[in-house]
Amino acid sequence: MKKRTVFVTPVEGRIVPDPERGDDVPAVGREVPRSAYWLRAINAGDLKEGKPTTAAAMHTGDTQ
Repeated sequence: MKKRTVFVTPVEGRIVPDPERGDDVPAVGREVPRSAYWLRAINAGDLKEGKPTTAAAMHTGDTQ
């Protein structure tokens, strides 16, 4: 079974909106659904896949 989420960080100098949250992906990154939107942004070079850091884990907490 494939992973349903992916951790992404914006490439330096890029601002990538998160349409589900209504804000931009923070520089420390965010866990997002593995959907066509996010895979397209990765393939376009706007985002890169990675592993979350401690700072990212603290930042991705849902505040809504």
